[in-house]
Amino acid sequence: MKILSIILFVVLFIMSSLQGAFLQFPPSAKSAALSGISLLDNSSSTMFINPATMGTGPKFSSTYGIPFSYKGISYKNISGSYSFGRVTLGLGFQDFGDEIYKEQTFMLAANAEILKKLRMGVGARFLNDKTKGMDSQTAYQFDLGMLAKHEKLMFSTSFLNISFSELKNDPLPQENRTFISYRIAENLEAGCGFIKEFDYAFSFRVGIAYYPIKNAGFFSGFHTEPNQFTAGVEFNLAGIKIQYAIETHEFLKLSHYMTIGYGK
Repeated sequence: MKILSIILFVVLFIMSSLQGAFLQFPPSAKSAALSGISLLDNSSSTMFINPATMGTGPKFSSTYGIPFSYKGISYKNISGSYSFGRVTLGLGFQDFGDEIYKEQTFMLAANAEILKKLRMGVGARFLNDKTKGMDSQTAYQFDLGMLAKHEKLMFSTSFLNISFSELKNDPLPQENRTFISYRIAENLEAGCGFIKEFDYAFSFRVGIAYYPIKNAGFFSGFHTEPNQFTAGVEFNLAGIKIQYAIETHEFLKLSHYMTIGYGK
């Protein structure tokens, strides 16, 4: 089992050279199903993608993921947000790995409506990297985001790691995530955009959310670098949301995500 874990982590690190060190996974099943387009996921967990799109609270989200169907490792994400007038504050934590290797992020985020239909957000992360038998490595990271709305249109952009932080002299990823969405109908919304990590290729994203009935939704998406299809469902009962999503990969098996959340 340990040998398999080591081999898998080597593969993951090769992948991370394309997507950035300190692996980034979708913070919720809905985000995964929508190819990471945070505009279409009004939850507290989107603070990890863009602090400005973090949903006004009270909201709560807890996610468990099995990357690439490999049961030896897991991904966990928990977050919550609460609003005080025009200001929303959020706390988040994510964990990836197993008993040999582990990556953890603690996050504090805030956003505020500074103009009508314009929100600005900031996020502060504490990153902790643990490898069995070795000293832990830590770093701090700061993010910045914006969300603008106009009738049926929404636009967001975020810059992750504006602090140019490093983890033991290894630069952490710097990303720009820019998305636009349009509400086609009351129960149908679509979005597109890109993620651009500096020095690497654009990852183009599309996603669609459809609610055939009030308490059930279906999501789907696609993105490049690498080419992946995504899909998921949501069931909502009195503000309690249960979501499930899958994410394909060009070379590896399916990734699975399950989220239990609360909030309107």
